[in-house]
Amino acid sequence: MYKTVISKKGQVVIPKPIREQLSLQPGTPLKVELKEKQIILQPLLQPPQDIFIEAGPNITEPILKEAKKTADKIEKLLEDLGVQP
Repeated sequence: MYKTVISKKGQVVIPKPIREQLSLQPGTPLKVELKEKQIILQPLLQPPQDIFIEAGPNITEPILKEAKKTADKIEKLLEDLGVQP
């Protein structure tokens, strides 16, 4: 177990052995959670996996086609208004 102290600014120093074990560097973003009476710090070294979905051509192709149609409509509208895209 390690002990640390909260500074006047609310800052906490993570003990060096823990920083080394987790390869934490200055500027490493941390997720801060409160669970009951515990503060949990977790490094965010990569984006959370739950924000990604597996998408194949069945999903991406219709989206790309719709985006192309929308872009073409906007370009035509700007052209009709005399604005150079």
